[in-house]
Amino acid sequence: MSIKKRTVSIHQMPSRLSTNSQEELLSRLEMSVENGQPRFVLDCSKLESVGSSEINFLLSYLEEAMKHKGDVRLAVLRPHAKAILRNAGVSRLFEIFDTTENAVRSYQVRPSSLAPLFYESEMDAEYAA
Repeated sequence: MSIKKRTVSIHQMPSRLSTNSQEELLSRLEMSVENGQPRFVLDCSKLESVGSSEINFLLSYLEEAMKHKGDVRLAVLRPHAKAILRNAGVSRLFEIFDTTENAVRSYQVRPSSLAPLFYESEMDAEYAA
């Protein structure tokens, strides 16, 4: 059995979010979705500050990805940005990684929650015999 590698789109957050940069990132998301790539990593290494407009944008971005059965992972957030997201209750909606590579790699790992459900019953049947 071979495991299909999933394509992941990496988008760089600018140092400051303007209306233009938000529109550009959302259009890149839409283009990626159209190409069958609903898995995203937002590289936040350049993001200087996080306020309500950045939080609202992150939530909108996640919402758009989820509409297409996708997900968004955040990478390289500065400590103060992580704290702001945590205090706002938003950090629990995102997986946050120290590096972009780790965020991309996280899409390749099969979560244990996707393990076959019949595994335990097969084991029980073996022991019952």
